[in-house]
Amino acid sequence: MKQEQQLLYKVMRNFEGMQKIEVFDLLHRIEVLLFYAKSPLQAEHLKRIINSDFDEEKEIDPFGFTILPNGNFCEFEGSNSWIHIYKETKRGINKLSPFTSYYFKTKYAPLELLKLTKKNLLENVQNTPHQSIITEFLNKHKISKKDAIGNILLLGL
Repeated sequence: MKQEQQLLYKVMRNFEGMQKIEVFDLLHRIEVLLFYAKSPLQAEHLKRIINSDFDEEKEIDPFGFTILPNGNFCEFEGSNSWIHIYKETKRGINKLSPFTSYYFKTKYAPLELLKLTKKNLLENVQNTPHQSIITEFLNKHKISKKDAIGNILLLGL
């Protein structure tokens, strides 16, 4: 038990000076990384996971939620084979805001939660098989446009 306490203290010293929400976000990223890692952990294998494209069969984010730096949670909204969409769950005074914020993760960057904007999406799919399809789609449609009948985001593929 004493060894675990010493190890925990050693790890927690690395978080000194950080905001708690930043630590929660980092821990979530570590949790997702560990989901894909093989045991025992090896630095080279972890680097390959972080820098590689994920297979089609693997899930992008097996946990289905994440915490934003502002402390709000994001809940899973929908997905296809290469992208997961999250909707910010507002709390406190921001709960009254009429604007809805969406975020995304892709299999090309599964540890990054980015705001769903045209610029972010194009940067994320650059040099991938989906680049031309997404570029064409975004030239025709607004990214945040919802289908009036199904109340779902209109995002290609």
